[in-house]
Amino acid sequence: MIWVMVQFASTILLAVASGFAAMCAGRVCLAPTTGKMASRLRTSLVLICIGGLVLFVKLAATVQLAATAGWIVVEDKAVAQLPMLLIPAAAVLWCSIPAAKAIRADIRAAAGAPKEPPSPQARLSAAEPLWAFPVCLAYIGALLSVIQQFFIAEWPLPVGKILAVWAVFAAWACLLWIELRNRHRRLAAAGRPEWGTRAARLYRKGGAVLAAASVFVIWYVLGAQASRVPDRMSMAGDGHAGGHARHAAAAAQPVSVAELTGPRSALPDRYFYLEAQKTMVTLPSGEQREAWTFNGELPGPELHVKEGELVEVALYNRDVDAGVTIHWHGIDVPNAEDGVAGLTQDAVMPEQLHIYRFVADEAGTYWYHSHHQSSRQVQMGLYGVIIVEPDEAPAQPAVDLTVMLHEWQTENGTTVTLGGPDRLRRVKAEPGTPVRLRFVNAGNLPASVYISGVPFRVTAIDGADLHEPGDLTGARLELAAGGRYDVTFVMPETAVGVARRGGPFAQDSGALVLSPADEGLPPAAAADTVFDPASYGTPAEAKFGPDTRYDRHYTLVFDNRLGFYNGKFNFVQTINGRVFPDAPMFMVREGELVKMTLANRGFEDHPMHLHGHHIQVLSRNGKAVTGSPWIADTLNVAPGERYEVAFEADNPGIWMDHCHNLDHAAVGMSAHVAYEGYYSPYEIGGATVNQPE
Repeated sequence: MIWVMVQFASTILLAVASGFAAMCAGRVCLAPTTGKMASRLRTSLVLICIGGLVLFVKLAATVQLAATAGWIVVEDKAVAQLPMLLIPAAAVLWCSIPAAKAIRADIRAAAGAPKEPPSPQARLSAAEPLWAFPVCLAYIGALLSVIQQFFIAEWPLPVGKILAVWAVFAAWACLLWIELRNRHRRLAAAGRPEWGTRAARLYRKGGAVLAAASVFVIWYVLGAQASRVPDRMSMAGDGHAGGHARHAAAAAQPVSVAELTGPRSALPDRYFYLEAQKTMVTLPSGEQREAWTFNGELPGPELHVKEGELVEVALYNRDVDAGVTIHWHGIDVPNAEDGVAGLTQDAVMPEQLHIYRFVADEAGTYWYHSHHQSSRQVQMGLYGVIIVEPDEAPAQPAVDLTVMLHEWQTENGTTVTLGGPDRLRRVKAEPGTPVRLRFVNAGNLPASVYISGVPFRVTAIDGADLHEPGDLTGARLELAAGGRYDVTFVMPETAVGVARRGGPFAQDSGALVLSPADEGLPPAAAADTVFDPASYGTPAEAKFGPDTRYDRHYTLVFDNRLGFYNGKFNFVQTINGRVFPDAPMFMVREGELVKMTLANRGFEDHPMHLHGHHIQVLSRNGKAVTGSPWIADTLNVAPGERYEVAFEADNPGIWMDHCHNLDHAAVGMSAHVAYEGYYSPYEIGGATVNQPE
């Protein structure tokens, strides 16, 4: 991550340094006195040196990122930016530095007092284009690099746009050369700078500002209008890149995703009633506020089912005006039960009822949450845990706790806690008792967890058991947003602590403490290492290996840029340079083996979640997974990281594949995996009950 931040920061700093250097270099010949001319020359050279140092740092960051994460992470910077930066840098070394020596020699030759006007020869030397032109050209290249970085973040590399940027660079360079050459000729003819009248100068500056403002307003209005999501559209239709509706129409008998339901006729083994409602709750900070809850509980009720059971859940919306759904995060339900408003169902509006039915095939820790405007609804409290227990429960009694990690925005800032309001949460556990802690990250950011006072094992990730996990001591866990870790240990005779940050435990800290009695504190939370699933456990037979032949291979490149989404100017998060509804549609056929490359060249984490499937992580930054097979449904792709993952297309329908930082999904970071021959009859937009994420 550090090298990505260095890359971004150096691009901005280079534009700032080169901008000041260009301003100073262009004004050397206009200095009123010899002393001022010498001072501006020195300042220009200092700023040129600073710019050169920043450029060196940027090059080092580019090389480091390419070496660790691969060419795909730096492709746009290397191809689009570096030519515009290195060519002027070479010109500065070749032309501007020798010209600076000539200017300094002319200043010294004049031997005038510092407050006297410079000699005509010194002015002519300072106005020579070979001095100022490379410095100003470096600023143009740095400025266009900033524009490319923040406005043109696409993959595959948009050759036409890159050529357009280079064309602007070349045209600007030509105009600059003409202007500097003409200034030199005017100065040679007049013998002194021609300032013009004050009114003329104000007229020129005002005209430039007015022209720039007009261009900006036109660009803003047209961009905002073009980005608006239609009042009525299909999430998997022609507006979505790939035109899935055409694929469905081409099939002999296209199938609606509404038909891909769970068993409808059999009696359920488990039945749950969840009522979405507005509820006043007390936050860990002590603040009273309105929440949206299931059954008035925050989090919602913890649902327990047995592996292989048929589950029926009745969702009733009492008074959540925008409508709600339930998505079963991590459970590979049939497509119609997936709970995505506008794709697999309509939002459940107030006083409406919706029935979900599915078979809980895989034991593990999962969670559920609304998937309608989820960035707001999950934040407001519409989430809970569902645990699928093995069909054969462990014979020995155990302490089995769910630890839900979630952020609440309060008037005093974000509050995150594992305990009650500003105090420890204590749980009694007898020595020798097997303990399982189920960590669920319902927040938008990676969650750190420290476990103190006992060796522990991570036995499952996202509901999938790990093979031969080993003991961990002093390792910090990092849970992806939406991800889950199951941790087990045998209770010792002393206290065990769980905290979100390092440091000593105290009675007024929001943390979890397990102890044989209602007393005692564990050792201070600390971590020497970060838990790495790629090398944890031991290898075992898996579905995908080095010799697997794949039917499809897709690449997803994540980035950040400034742009418009649904009529608003925002810092958008992109997949292959695009945002919903123009994000990619990845087509598959049932039974195919699909490989995906996930690369993050932005500077924010992207926890990617593919609905309806589990992925196997094959490699990270080109290095194969060496531990237990790593199976997940939510994978955090940190800045500067590149993963290869694979899945089997064994669950027909149309599935979201989106960032589970739900604020990112809310500004368009959502794509879809669609099976050929299927279509969605549902729509989203202002004219429907289903609103974009």
